[in-house]
Amino acid sequence: MNKRYEDLEELMSTGEAREVKRAMAVRMSLLGFVRAEAALACCVSVQFVDKWKAIYLASGVEGLKLAYKGSPGYLKPREREDVINWIQEKKTITIEELKRYLKEEYDVFYSSNTSYTKLLEEANLSYKKTHKENSAKDEVKVEAKKKEIKDLIDKEREQIESGEVMYWMQDESHQLWGDICGYIWSKKGERTSIKMSNYRTSQTWYGAVNIYTGEFILDRAKKADTKYTIDFINWLIYRYKEARHVIIWDGASYHRSEGLRTYLEKLNGGLPESEWKVRLLRFAPNAPEQNPVEDIWLQGKNWVRKNFHRLSSFKEVTSMFETFLSGKVFKFNKIKQYLIPNI
Repeated sequence: MNKRYEDLEELMSTGEAREVKRAMAVRMSLLGFVRAEAALACCVSVQFVDKWKAIYLASGVEGLKLAYKGSPGYLKPREREDVINWIQEKKTITIEELKRYLKEEYDVFYSSNTSYTKLLEEANLSYKKTHKENSAKDEVKVEAKKKEIKDLIDKEREQIESGEVMYWMQDESHQLWGDICGYIWSKKGERTSIKMSNYRTSQTWYGAVNIYTGEFILDRAKKADTKYTIDFINWLIYRYKEARHVIIWDGASYHRSEGLRTYLEKLNGGLPESEWKVRLLRFAPNAPEQNPVEDIWLQGKNWVRKNFHRLSSFKEVTSMFETFLSGKVFKFNKIKQYLIPNI
């Protein structure tokens, strides 16, 4: 057997796990295996095979050992591109997972997490909180509902452009005084507190975003029920007297109550559906992420949390929330997906 192959055999028998993987990949490549075959057998990438083969041919088996100092401690442009492509193939990833991959595949280890963060940002990933998802969610129903809404929008495209018909996505939110508690940098060993008389003090909000203009409207309510839902619809009609309205919302009980149906029958006065003053559509069940208003509520609450130090009463909490959101214009991808082709 070739002496170099004997060296590889010895490293495969005595080396640490990463050294063994490098030696195996190089040996298979030298024995004539296709790069993809060697990569698959060793559970590595083709770039891994190419890199360690080149190092082996230049420096011998010593170059495959962990103690070897000849390999670069940074990614070359082509390697960086390959890493970014690898990241983009993943739905989620942790910095620790990226660290292991760079160390095993490229023998690169950065002393600062900033370098790893930059790679994740270049791959168009962002750091975000995970969200609950209902196990009863039916993706088929979600896609069918998206298509239904898109078809309706396409059918009434001219009326939407002229303002004759307005499509709204609507939701309610319950804001608690205790919701303003968040994270802040403060001295170690010292508790950071916010004084409040009753952290369960709450305010109910009704909000709707116009899916064509992105305009967001906001209204206060004592609670979420049939009465206040009807009040919100009446307020919407009052603000835009000349328009007909399509409201898209979830399946809350007060969105489908007998009282609401009676109100709509009286409001629409026996007219054909195409002339109704208000039409109601429901999102697919168990999938609140369909509604962009959920994201708008989160933006408002996060803004209040960031400015908690300026607030001394719940009245100030609700006032800041209202001021931040009222009259804003939002352009979410969740809205744009219903406007294809763009209006």
